Amino acid sequence: MENNNLKNYLMEFPNYLSMFLFSFFMMLTSPILLDISKYFNVPPENMNLIITFFLIGEATGILALMFLSRKFDRSNIVIWIYILVIPTLVGLILTSSLTLFYILYFISGCLFGIIFMNGNLSMLEGKVKNKDSIINLGHGFFAIGALTSPFIASSLINRQMNWRILYIIAIGLVLISFISHLLVNKKQASSLKAKEIIPIRETFRYRSKNIYMMFTAIMMLFYVMSEVTIFSWAPTFFRVEKLFDLYSASIIVSVFWIGILIGRLIISFLSYKFKAGNLLMALSIISLIGLILTIFPVSQKINFIGAGLIGLGFSGIPPLLISSSGRIFGSGRDLSLTILFVVGSTSGSIIPFIISLLADYSFLFSMVIAIIFMVIFFIFVIIRKNYRKTLKAK
Repeated sequence: MENNNLKNYLMEFPNYLSMFLFSFFMMLTSPILLDISKYFNVPPENMNLIITFFLIGEATGILALMFLSRKFDRSNIVIWIYILVIPTLVGLILTSSLTLFYILYFISGCLFGIIFMNGNLSMLEGKVKNKDSIINLGHGFFAIGALTSPFIASSLINRQMNWRILYIIAIGLVLISFISHLLVNKKQASSLKAKEIIPIRETFRYRSKNIYMMFTAIMMLFYVMSEVTIFSWAPTFFRVEKLFDLYSASIIVSVFWIGILIGRLIISFLSYKFKAGNLLMALSIISLIGLILTIFPVSQKINFIGAGLIGLGFSGIPPLLISSSGRIFGSGRDLSLTILFVVGSTSGSIIPFIISLLADYSFLFSMVIAIIFMVIFFIFVIIRKNYRKTLKAK
């Protein structure tokens, strides 16, 4: 990697922090839903609905950024968003009302969704030429945040500390990320060129690209539904169905995110040698094997191995979908990514509700749906790969 290219990778550090911050906050409550639900006196499956509010908020924030960025400078929007995050997190610390807790999670989803979307767009617009590589690396920090968060949450609870301290930690991380954005924005301000605003109608001018985008959106939909099932419900599933203690349930999620982190670092290099379609095929198969080993066997060791395989399989899927979508639509990438993320977060937001219904009848089936979603995803990987060949033929 040339020195200049290495510098380009390093200049994306604020965007890496954005990925880290988003996943860190999203995963904060995953291993301790039972503990929070006891405080609010509701079943854990109802408490898991905060993920629904968060993801609906994320979709709302992403849509808002698309329209706001057509009127205002995106870097200024993000600065104001960071400022608004602080009182929202303070509200989560102070409130004792479940309704207000849900509302604040929706608002936090809006704000973190804008930060997350801006980070992805900035990486696609950056100077690193290999977009598969930079997106995978950036989302590696997403995995680090998701890995760190459950470990910290479970450690605090095991030490009999108040779970609200987690939001104080989140405030500290928000401030660090905010400062990094301010510093890098100052350095880049002189070199930035005005971005051309592409009309929505012009972005969807070509039918072949629209069909490819439709397949990509469907893939994102089923992938996110499977991923949300794992990261939001797996700790509770293992604590209730397989009688894991809090520490073991947190560790199995950590193994999942370690797999994602390792996978994304590997794929950031493999993307220089293999096409995205071939990588997606391999990752889908690894994911399905991991899901089967995690959900069905009674041996904890096999469950942990399966969780690691799920992480390896899931690792490159979102970055590869993001980068391929960005390449297809070029300067219209803001709209194409908005569609991808809104489809993903909206579909993910219904999963906690589905889980709350299924868990009343079968805790096992409330996890098995993750396999069903990944089977459908794999089918569309094949469909999109074959359709891509027809585009080349034309």
